Amino acid sequence: MISQFKVLIGLVGGLAFIIGGFNIYLGVIFSSNHEKIEPPVKNMKHVPTQEKNLRSEPNTHGNDDTMQVQHVHHNPGEHYEEGKSHQLITDQDHELPTWVSDYFDWHASIRKKFPGEELFKNPHAPPLLIRTCLNHQCGGLHDRLGNLPSDLYLANQTQRVLLIHWWKPYALDEFMVPPDLSTPGVKYSIDWRMPIMDEYGTSKCHKRWDCVKKWDKVPFLPDNVRNLHRTTDEESLTASELLDRNIHNLTKGELKDTKVVQFELLAHQEESSIQEKWKKLGETDMIYDTPSFGKIFLAFFTPSKPVQKVINHVMKENNLVSQQYTAVHCRVRHPFAYKKGQVIDGKYAAKADRYVPYFGGEFKDIMVDTAITAMKCAATITKKYNELSTKPYYFMSDMSELVDYMVFNLTDPKYISSHLEWFSDEKSTNSTAKKVVDKWKIVAREQDSENLHIDKAKMTNVENYYSVFIDLFLGIHAKCVAYGVGYYAAFARKISKTNCVTKYMYEKYGGNRDNLTEEQKKLRCKFKEASAIEL
Repeated sequence: MISQFKVLIGLVGGLAFIIGGFNIYLGVIFSSNHEKIEPPVKNMKHVPTQEKNLRSEPNTHGNDDTMQVQHVHHNPGEHYEEGKSHQLITDQDHELPTWVSDYFDWHASIRKKFPGEELFKNPHAPPLLIRTCLNHQCGGLHDRLGNLPSDLYLANQTQRVLLIHWWKPYALDEFMVPPDLSTPGVKYSIDWRMPIMDEYGTSKCHKRWDCVKKWDKVPFLPDNVRNLHRTTDEESLTASELLDRNIHNLTKGELKDTKVVQFELLAHQEESSIQEKWKKLGETDMIYDTPSFGKIFLAFFTPSKPVQKVINHVMKENNLVSQQYTAVHCRVRHPFAYKKGQVIDGKYAAKADRYVPYFGGEFKDIMVDTAITAMKCAATITKKYNELSTKPYYFMSDMSELVDYMVFNLTDPKYISSHLEWFSDEKSTNSTAKKVVDKWKIVAREQDSENLHIDKAKMTNVENYYSVFIDLFLGIHAKCVAYGVGYYAAFARKISKTNCVTKYMYEKYGGNRDNLTEEQKKLRCKFKEASAIEL
């Protein structure tokens, strides 16, 4: 348990609560006399009941700010294998920390007791804590959703209902929804969605900005994403210190009586200090490094129906079976993938995630060389699994042209014959890439559109962002994962907790390349072994 205080529980004809000097919200009890907030009561179980979907109307989102927008709740999507849950990918023998499972139970009971607008308007409903991403840069997928353990800790310690609300690039439930509790294998389902409310811009708006502006009245906790909402003395605080400051602010400070508060704290880069905090509080499961992380993520999210439909198609078309393939990810448009100040074709390479670089010349050679290294390093970890020797490598990248080239162009005789000069030198990058493709079975989904960064890409149709979530879940179901710069594929591996993993590339500058943990060092590709592979 994260807090160690005594809790008074009465049992009268079943489960009852003793009321007297205590504030009680269906399983979460805290005393005004305590110095610290108590976590949910140990072993006080409630049956998680998911709130019914409030909407299932067709998507009316447009591709610019002038279009009329409407928040849509999708029905829970189909699962990887018909009738099965994505939650089954995690270690089924691993139990969540008691404070987490108790918070899940409490959260579900509150959503059931206060459905829809009641959660916001009923004076007896507990206060709310909402992670938002509305109309500014708040990071990629891992930056936004890789903080769930610390988000839960903040919500638990302040006795608030945790919700998530995006408007950038679109509402999150366009891409992922809470799991369906009726699906076999689903143990928990956290309904993190906002109800349909005009007051908070989750109903129909004439313009996207109309929806976003309605959040101006909702106070923000101090954050470290854009370094806003901070006082002068908070500017130097770490994420762990900001957590403590925010807990105090929400329980004893100026926001303790505020019903709705929003936040966007980035904590995953300081996991070790947060874990140390939990250890001192008596917790033994550090979550970030255990199967608990994946169990928590998959209790919040499963693909929305349209995203799951594409996943099913890709799996079937490429004969991908969960835990019987290797995922290889090449993040070649990451700012830290290039030397600081490096200029290619007259443009700063470090800004490649803000535009789509021309796939040719030096840019192409760098990207293809990265893919060659990634494939060789992936081969060094898959060889210990005999069953993977004939299984596919699922190739994914933030550069669609690289995927096309490695998976489709290099296996097309017509393409090769029309570019014979590229392959005349046996030692060239193109020739080496062709040998890689000939040696291993590399597959990918059709690149119907650019693989966009959800934070930095220009606004476009909602379907063009599906690839971010499709490849994430395909990475989650891989037996082995090879990744380089960035957290995207590392995020997938963190969820699945597979032990078959290698990191083939580190940041050219910035990042954490000079402060690797012992665990991170173990993930390094065996480059000598990889380079010795005969093609």
